[in-house]
Amino acid sequence: MSIEELNQELTRLRQRLQQLETVNAELHHRVLEYTTQLQQEKRDRQQIEDQLQTAQQFMYSVIQAMPVAVFVKDATDLRFVLWNRAAEELVGVSADEILGKNDYDLFPKEEADFFTQRDKEALISKKVVEIPEEIIHTKSGETRILHIKKTPILDSHGQPKYLLVIREDITEHKQAQVALAASEAQFRSLVENANDAIYAMTLEGVFSYLSPNFTDMFGYDISEFLGQSFVPIIHPEDVPACIAFLHKVAQTGKKQAGLEVRVKHKNGTYSWITSNTSPVIDMNGQVVGFQGITRDITERKQTEAQLKQQAIELEQTLKKLQTTQSQLIQSEKMSSLGQLVAGIAHEINNPINFIYGNLTHANSYTHDLLNLLHIYRINYPNPVLEIQKKIKAIDLDFLIEDLPKLLSSMQVGAERIRQIVASFRTFSRLDEAELKAVDIHQGIDSTLMILEHRLKTKANHPQIQVIKDYGNLPLIECYAGQLNQVFMNILTNAIDALEDSSIEGKFTNNQPQIRICTQQITANQLVIRIIDNGPGIPEQVRQRLFDPFFTTKAVGKGTGLGLSISYQIITERHGGSLKCISSPNQGAEFIIEIPVEQPNK
Repeated sequence: MSIEELNQELTRLRQRLQQLETVNAELHHRVLEYTTQLQQEKRDRQQIEDQLQTAQQFMYSVIQAMPVAVFVKDATDLRFVLWNRAAEELVGVSADEILGKNDYDLFPKEEADFFTQRDKEALISKKVVEIPEEIIHTKSGETRILHIKKTPILDSHGQPKYLLVIREDITEHKQAQVALAASEAQFRSLVENANDAIYAMTLEGVFSYLSPNFTDMFGYDISEFLGQSFVPIIHPEDVPACIAFLHKVAQTGKKQAGLEVRVKHKNGTYSWITSNTSPVIDMNGQVVGFQGITRDITERKQTEAQLKQQAIELEQTLKKLQTTQSQLIQSEKMSSLGQLVAGIAHEINNPINFIYGNLTHANSYTHDLLNLLHIYRINYPNPVLEIQKKIKAIDLDFLIEDLPKLLSSMQVGAERIRQIVASFRTFSRLDEAELKAVDIHQGIDSTLMILEHRLKTKANHPQIQVIKDYGNLPLIECYAGQLNQVFMNILTNAIDALEDSSIEGKFTNNQPQIRICTQQITANQLVIRIIDNGPGIPEQVRQRLFDPFFTTKAVGKGTGLGLSISYQIITERHGGSLKCISSPNQGAEFIIEIPVEQPNK
């Protein structure tokens, strides 16, 4: 072989060797992967076994803790493989005494055949077999009634592996049913002739008894509702109340009274009934049903509805009266001003006119009497002694001289009272209660005239300066008297605030001042601003200014109605707005906006 051939062979060997090394590395890698996979599968299998064991342990604990008797038999030979504590307590036999045995080891053949037949029935059918009632005798000789369920436990191939048996002791329940039946019989004998409808029902609200009067009250035959729920005959809106009522009876175990609901008559109408319901309690103190008395109260409810409607109407009337009355209040500080204005205008006007009108006649009559007395004295200068004594006692000459002056003084006083009444009538505009076009500035000036005595200088505070900045306004369609009340309320509050500030010495450099500005802002809208330079209003107070009966003034000084009434007059009566802009130590500004003409006249 030549050297060249030898080199080629060597090269092929080297390539082969590299291929072998690559294959070897791949095999090594796959071996490692397979080994790792086997180890992981082993760990997973162990984890599954641990989980299964934990689950089995958990299920065993659950079964042991169950309050009903539970046991498990092997499907092959029906030997007991599990027996929980409740099963031990039920029959008085421990798990150690029974595990590994079958029914033939424990019972006579006749009983064992019976039990085995039931077991095989469940295993063959692979379905749950339920035995509603089965009587057993415990180890102590006691007879118990059981409700039993036998359930086959199938393996992965769908074949029975175990038989799970659950025994529920229903002895007390059956005794309660018997007692309830006896009680119902006694109950039925007592209520057959009752005037009210008497009923009994289960916890689920199903009627178990209805007295004959049920038919008389609601028109249904008793057979139509025995074994049926009460819900269909109750008005849908009242069903929740019924359910809550029965729930309370069941929850408290005590009688409940006073349920009032609507019940549908067979003719389609609804009647009102009231019901008193008591719980039916078994021997163990458990509520197992309800019994009660139902009375028709339709007539009473109709009367109540009528009375309620009358009360609503009276309340509405009262509110209207209260609103009307409150609108007469002119200010919080002088809460009687409204009564004063209305009283003077309505009560004093007629009597003073009567007095004033009769003073003329009284003056004429007095003049005639004095003339007669003068003539008498001329013709009879020497009267009898008794008359002379009386003349001296009454000082007749002074009386003759002073009586005309007295009548004249009374006439002046009466005229003054008439002027005062006329002034208040002008302010309150009692003769203009209807909607009318007026000069707003006259109303403001009239209000300022009424308050003039409070604006003047006094011992403890200086004069309050009033600045009028009136715009050129047209006649405004409004309820003039009510609008003047608004001016009075706002101006009175401003004066109160300025007086308090003066008393507290807060006006050392600036004079207390109220500025009144009016302006027409649109063709049908005007604004009235009443601004003071007082202490201002805190935000928490400002937010409640227009609430009824809210006041920051001392008891007896404010009623809390003034601004509330003002707000109502502006917003409701005039379709406007009333708001306040203020902050502490920056004064307060009340802004009134109302239309020039009221809509829907």
